[in-house]
Amino acid sequence: MRYRLLAGLAAVALITGAGGAFAASPPNALVIGTNLGAIPALDPAAINARTVSEVVSNLYDNLVIVNPDDLTTIRPMLAEKWTVSDDKRTITMTIRKGATFSSGNPVTAEDAAWTIQRVIKMGAVGSTDIALWGFTKDNVDSLVQATDPQTLVIKLPEPVSTDLVLYSLAGASLGIVDKKTVLANEKNGDLGQNWLKSNSAGSGPFKLTQWRPNDILLTDARADYWAGAPAMKRVVMRHVPESGNMRLQLEAGDIDVGQYMASGDIEALEAKGATIDPGPGLGFYYIALNTQDPDLAKPKVREAFQHILDWRPLAATTMKYNGFPWQSIIPKGMSGAPTAEPTGHEYDPEKAKKLLAEAGYPNGLKKTLFPSSDALLKMAVALQDSARKAGVEFEIVPGEHTPDFRARKFQVLVGNSGTRLPDPFGTLVQYAYNPDNRDEAKLGGYYLWRTALDAPELTKLVDQSKAETDPEKRKALFEQVDKGYQALPPTLIVTLQRTDPYVIKKGVSGYVGHPTWSTRWFDVKKN
Repeated sequence: MRYRLLAGLAAVALITGAGGAFAASPPNALVIGTNLGAIPALDPAAINARTVSEVVSNLYDNLVIVNPDDLTTIRPMLAEKWTVSDDKRTITMTIRKGATFSSGNPVTAEDAAWTIQRVIKMGAVGSTDIALWGFTKDNVDSLVQATDPQTLVIKLPEPVSTDLVLYSLAGASLGIVDKKTVLANEKNGDLGQNWLKSNSAGSGPFKLTQWRPNDILLTDARADYWAGAPAMKRVVMRHVPESGNMRLQLEAGDIDVGQYMASGDIEALEAKGATIDPGPGLGFYYIALNTQDPDLAKPKVREAFQHILDWRPLAATTMKYNGFPWQSIIPKGMSGAPTAEPTGHEYDPEKAKKLLAEAGYPNGLKKTLFPSSDALLKMAVALQDSARKAGVEFEIVPGEHTPDFRARKFQVLVGNSGTRLPDPFGTLVQYAYNPDNRDEAKLGGYYLWRTALDAPELTKLVDQSKAETDPEKRKALFEQVDKGYQALPPTLIVTLQRTDPYVIKKGVSGYVGHPTWSTRWFDVKKN
């Protein structure tokens, strides 16, 4: 029986001439309009963003997979089966026979073990998820081993829910790499990192054919893929950074799927019959406050800042397709999430003024405001306008400020988040976990650390939820963390739950946006 990977698409565009003239996409190819500026490199171990995760998820197979329509069920991929020891500390996986890399090399348990070891040893951003479970550069070689070509043994260094570990293994950063090919291109002990920035060595249904940064990325289907050849013979991702231009190309049939589009353009295309995949996300839009700023360290000031953004009109206009009102740090519908929309962060400039006066600022405050990226500039402007009525003046500094956020070099920032763990732990560890608040700890993977707020009680509860396996006990822990976080007051003020909409042309089926960004193209068809 043909193994089907739910959620996908595939595409190609005909490219003619050096100037980049395009023809309508052919029936056996899928063309995706996106922002390729968000792809700095293609090495799975070094990724943590939406577009590159989608690319990598089609060049590389994982040991296991989580389908977008059922995030609670972990399914086989390269690991055709697995067992968990009675003490929940050892996972033994059987690697399926017959799977090959695009090089022709067979996929073995040694490739899988080396992939995990490599991710940990590199210590790049992609290592965050798997490192959460206690794996380090010093212990990973002894804990993750291939005992024969088809058997992978993963020993857990500390008690943790095995489902969380399996969710990590389904993430794009743990796509299994071809050890032989990568080591053949290693330079100065870099584990092939420089080569993999612009090449691929995976066993996925597509192989990288061409990548020109900020221009085009071309992949071709593999006829020898172990689960059968994809329907699409080619997938092209085209750099279309301007939403209006992308709308015109969708209307003309030059592209089949549009990403990162403005709400007005999405609304117009929906009215003309395009399918809008809402792309439910596992992250939030937030206002981040750096408590290393003496003013923002005061709880009363942070409480006031919960009421300075008039975000409901924003959700109905600029952010109409990009998020919905939500103020919990647990995604809607997940274990421990409120059953009704929380309302603690409503816009109330008079209340904000009163709280600021009580904190010692009767004349308000002035702060520098960073949008974490240019895409969030409109949200920053909306905050600037509404905050002025509460006595807070913001000077907006446009640009790419994610590095500043990770390094604690900001005052106030608006940003958005996502997680590759389809479990409440995935967001709680971002927003309510800070195991070492020192600057020298450099724990930029944790959003709470970025805001320099020490919260030992919340951190302890998040750690407990990591090891707990009883569903009701986990739910109680999640609820306790969420309640405690809101009472801080928080340094990451959540206003909207993130969605990542995809605009899909008529006649395209099988393209399903994945909440963890692992959108796959295998099942895409065009009528």
